[in-house]
Amino acid sequence: MQKENQKAVERIEYELTTLIRRAVYLDISDKKIGHLERSVYLLLRHLDEFGPSRLKALAETFNLDISTLSRQASAIEAKGYISRFSDPTDGRVSLFRLTDIGREKLIIDKKMRIERYHAMLENWSNKEKEIFGELLERMNEALID
Repeated sequence: MQKENQKAVERIEYELTTLIRRAVYLDISDKKIGHLERSVYLLLRHLDEFGPSRLKALAETFNLDISTLSRQASAIEAKGYISRFSDPTDGRVSLFRLTDIGREKLIIDKKMRIERYHAMLENWSNKEKEIFGELLERMNEALID
């Protein structure tokens, strides 16, 4: 049983590494999905789903140090995709929220990404897609620890 377990884990490691490599390649190639950079897309998706967030909370969500996320947020803010405002519970702290322009850009890119994934998964059953989504979510949660 140990050998079978080892083989299964080795396959997962290889397939996950390959998936990440191919996804990164697509993100920087002429086959890129959408117009937003991956880091911008993820930040906009997070703000859209969870609402306004503090810089520290965003940094923790994406496993980045605050200075890195601060630079990214400033660049995204300069494009008008997010805005900064004072936290009503603590005026010394800033929150970031998605702007109307940011939401428009996000909607366009999200639609393009979903269309791409629909095409890639067209031969999968709904059950296979559900299981794969659940397993990816579990893997993402495991990566946080």
